[in-house]
Amino acid sequence: MSHATHQDLSGDRITVANDAARLAWDEALEALMAHAAATPEHLARTLAADPDFALAQAAKGLMLLSLARAELVAPARDCLARARTSALLRPITRRETMVVEALALWLDDAPRRAAERLEAILRAHPFDVLALKLSHGIRFILGDQAQMLSTLRRFAPGFGEGHPLAGFVHGCHAFALEERGFYSEAERAGRRAVALSPRDAWGRHAVAHVLEMTGRVDEGIAWLGDRRNLAHANNLRFHILWHLALFRLERGEIDEVLRLYDEEIRAEPTDDYRDIANGASLLARLDYAGVDVGQRWEELAARAEGRIHDGRLVFADLHYALSLLGAGHADGAEAIARSLIDDAKVHPSGERRDAARNGALAAFGLIAFHEGDYDEAARLLGAARSGLLAIGGSHAQRDLFEQAYAESLIRSGNHDRAAIVLLERLARRKGHNRFASGRLEKLGRLGRTASGLAAALAIASTPLAITH
Repeated sequence: MSHATHQDLSGDRITVANDAARLAWDEALEALMAHAAATPEHLARTLAADPDFALAQAAKGLMLLSLARAELVAPARDCLARARTSALLRPITRRETMVVEALALWLDDAPRRAAERLEAILRAHPFDVLALKLSHGIRFILGDQAQMLSTLRRFAPGFGEGHPLAGFVHGCHAFALEERGFYSEAERAGRRAVALSPRDAWGRHAVAHVLEMTGRVDEGIAWLGDRRNLAHANNLRFHILWHLALFRLERGEIDEVLRLYDEEIRAEPTDDYRDIANGASLLARLDYAGVDVGQRWEELAARAEGRIHDGRLVFADLHYALSLLGAGHADGAEAIARSLIDDAKVHPSGERRDAARNGALAAFGLIAFHEGDYDEAARLLGAARSGLLAIGGSHAQRDLFEQAYAESLIRSGNHDRAAIVLLERLARRKGHNRFASGRLEKLGRLGRTASGLAAALAIASTPLAITH
């Protein structure tokens, strides 16, 4: 590789001052794709070697915004200012300029347009893993699964095994396929991704999703059994261990679930929204299963207290509210719910309005559930149900709201509707789901449905017979 024309790992030209910065940048790219804990360190070394490297400044700003923390907006604005200043000092490529523009768009509350700008780069630079990974992340946050998959379907096939980061790209493709329900294709892509790039935590995670969504619990536990390939990972490793806990919960291994929670998932009591979401949604599932989780809610609520007014991401807000409710701090949860209503009014159109509106319904639904008003909880969670994709997160993460809805229906005595929801759930998971089958059994609806409607729906929703 010529040092005169500085190229990155993907072979794209970068406007960087020296080889030390180029090498550190390549390490930062691989670390970003691998969800490595060392990513910020590699980025810091890049900028220490070349403070006027505009692309690295812009990438740093985009990464900061992806953390959805109110206090990181100002540092992201600083990154934009530095990137623009750097571009005046040293002319940069059109590709690099577009990354700077994407950061400006997201800072201007237009994340969808930021993703579009990044994806536009791929048309001229189809191997640009930075643009691909950052747009993938934004689409995920937006719940825009269709565009997330469209981009990967277009560009992932071009990454042959000769590309040094090909495995990671196939891991992104696997996740995008899984979220759209293409499970067999997703599993093939994910297993290939991990074979090509053993450090591909995202690809490993995509296969775990497939195994969860298709009810293959024992395979899921085996797939996530080897921790060595997670040693490098950032807090995504806590989320992957959350998936392991879901498989253990599905097998009824409550002691092991609690051990995973204490020693792995919440071993580091962070307030990153993804870590809070792991903890809160797992404790809520245990609550629904009748497990006494002791004082564990208090630790989560203490972290969530400081995030009540963040307002950066509806998915995060809902899990902060869930944490506060778990510890009995209803006032904080109500403040979040009310702020979501205000948010929906402030944004009369677009994705933020849809996310805030559906998030508000879900938040008030969770509050009603906490207060024991199960009729109201079922009404609100049912109203939010079809629109919750807009809050972002994965199907496995949003499944918590589906469980709360089903539980509300059962507790409010609406057993016919509950049976339909539970039969749909069982059908999607090929007849293997403890939550659904256990509740249907208690309702006396497993094997003999109370209404022809539920039976017809169960038959229509799957070509497979549901057996117990």
